[in-house]
Amino acid sequence: MKKLIIFDLDGTLIDTLDDLQASVNFALSHFGFPLRSKEQVRRDIGNGVAKLMERSTPDGLNNPHYQEALDIFKEHYAVHYADKTVPYEGMDKTLKELRNAGFLLAVATNKIDSIAHILIDASYPGLFDFVLGDIDGVPKKPHPQMINNILVHFNLSKEEAFYVGDTNVDEQTAVNSGLDYCLLTYGYRRKEELLETCKGRTFIDSPQTLLEYLKSGI
Repeated sequence: MKKLIIFDLDGTLIDTLDDLQASVNFALSHFGFPLRSKEQVRRDIGNGVAKLMERSTPDGLNNPHYQEALDIFKEHYAVHYADKTVPYEGMDKTLKELRNAGFLLAVATNKIDSIAHILIDASYPGLFDFVLGDIDGVPKKPHPQMINNILVHFNLSKEEAFYVGDTNVDEQTAVNSGLDYCLLTYGYRRKEELLETCKGRTFIDSPQTLLEYLKSGI
């Protein structure tokens, strides 16, 4: 029986796309680099901010200004991470009902750890038992270490946990960690994209459908 639900953050619990795009373009504009559309940023999200800026900067890591662009992004995003970021409609109710049903709730995200905690506290105060973001010394998803650390925190086995995400990175994370999982289609990958890149056991179209699925006896 599942006791713990582990959620991705960006594109799963909250919509951060506008603020990420703004910080990416702020950094790029400093060097006169081409700006990125919301669609481009959406496709580039999932592996942390360093990879996001690598994908956004011309020639990526080979660009002599890459590291400075990443630093500028981080400085800007540290101030503007919540300008337009909002929780997904209906997710608050879903989380409250999951807690009422007895599930433990956690977050595993490649977002900077301090920002992840602030956003969760602002969007879903008191609903999560544990939040783990990008910290030094812990490999980013899809490496299983983040999930393993969460399981150790709760003293639970992988069979007792379930993972919820929205991208192929999330699927890889779940598979690498040995967790059952589902993928949401309203986040940063469209359903047709997920069907092309993911083996996906279950695709979920809304927070309400997610609630029904999780309470049905996963």
